[in-house]
Amino acid sequence: MDYNGIYEAPENGELFDYPDTVYGVMSWWDYGHWIETIGHRIPNANPFQAGIGGRRGSIEEENQPGSSTFFTAQSEEEASAVLEAVHPDPDKAGARYIISDVEMATGKFYAMTAWTLDTKGYYQSYWTGNEYQYLPSTRYFNSMESRLHILDGNGLKQYRMVHETWAYQTQEVVYKQVYNFLLGGSIPEVDTGYVKIFEYVKGAKVTGTAAPNETVSIKTTILTGQGRTFDYSQSTTSDSEGRYEFTVPYSTEGPIPGETQFDTAPAGAYVVSYGNTTTEVRVSEEAVLKGEEVKVKV
Repeated sequence: MDYNGIYEAPENGELFDYPDTVYGVMSWWDYGHWIETIGHRIPNANPFQAGIGGRRGSIEEENQPGSSTFFTAQSEEEASAVLEAVHPDPDKAGARYIISDVEMATGKFYAMTAWTLDTKGYYQSYWTGNEYQYLPSTRYFNSMESRLHILDGNGLKQYRMVHETWAYQTQEVVYKQVYNFLLGGSIPEVDTGYVKIFEYVKGAKVTGTAAPNETVSIKTTILTGQGRTFDYSQSTTSDSEGRYEFTVPYSTEGPIPGETQFDTAPAGAYVVSYGNTTTEVRVSEEAVLKGEEVKVKV
């Protein structure tokens, strides 16, 4: 759509007929005007406080879809359901890209929970040796905002990082220290991209066979445009006939014309492992965008 174009408003009660190529950008409402005026894209929420979702009067109300419900969602499936619900067309997602900054993951996160009227349990008081400190808890680290920004989207099936900016010294390191200490994690305790952009994709279906009820893992190393690397991995259990399937969001073959020109991607092939078997798998961008099957050949 032409950013400076003039469009006729639809008749009362009708929705605007957006072209199929149009998409939204999910971020916190603070950044909606920047996304529109600088990025020339359609934000899902803006400082007019449209598109925030959540609740207004009571915790008993239905949690309306919007940016607050997306970023506080406790699973990828719940977050994706919000994206799908944001668009008035049930066959389309409300956003293709998600933008997060470290402020959303730290100081601004409480505001997201406040808009849902459900603020309990994201932070808890812990004894740290000489005093009690109020620190992020399991519920915080399960949130979509944490999964994306703090954990780099590791393990997510349909969200991939496509760009990050340079890093600043922020509270991110403290959050990662808490994650490693309280949840037994092993993520690097360093500051990473101040702003991170993710893309919502169908994801390629990596399928294969192993022994029945076998633990199967898939992993790769992601290299960002800032020269930083991080691990991406999933694990599953094969069924009674040995079949397994992973949905993965990253292409190993790079971008294609007319689609996202990402600078963050796997540094090599995916590695599928089970028992004493290890196999490399390469995934095309077309398979990621169309949700195509990629069969593992052993």
